[in-house]
Amino acid sequence: MNYFCYLDSSGDLDHTNLQLYSLEQAADAWNELLDTVSDVGLNNVDRLQERLAFIVSCFGLSLSQLLGQNCPSPDREKIDQPGELLSNILNKTSEDRTTKRLLNSTFKDFLKYYGAIRHFGRNIDNGNYEMVQKLTINELDRFRKMTIKIWDLVINIYRQDKENEIDAEISSIADVVRLPSFSVQKL
Repeated sequence: MNYFCYLDSSGDLDHTNLQLYSLEQAADAWNELLDTVSDVGLNNVDRLQERLAFIVSCFGLSLSQLLGQNCPSPDREKIDQPGELLSNILNKTSEDRTTKRLLNSTFKDFLKYYGAIRHFGRNIDNGNYEMVQKLTINELDRFRKMTIKIWDLVINIYRQDKENEIDAEISSIADVVRLPSFSVQKL
């Protein structure tokens, strides 16, 4: 299967790339948020927590699809948890131990927010609500960097398989999806 050769489902080909579409939605919301922060300042952004949570949701959907769809499982009916899938991916890379630890640690932090957002119904101790309230734009920027790095690692792994037709001009997912960093100095 060629998971990365099609950027979207429009056109003549009958393929979808939902993980990329989810990342594009995150990028659209992220870029809109950065523009708004630039215009009105961080403290004056309407519905800031909702926007941050939406972007986390899109990052999470994209990554869970990316890791789950593209990681073979011996039992096709059961897919490993995202943290285990990431570990499997990292074991296939030549990244140094420090980078692997940092990605695992950041991903673990990310999953706390993503889990709280996905399970936002009634909860006994309001832990999910408190977790979402702790989310900041700086924390989201850290997750943005992590998401790009994971995408790049997966693309590089699948680029090694000649069955996958990945555009040679794409060196990073950031070449396809615009996700600039957040910088207070720019504002």
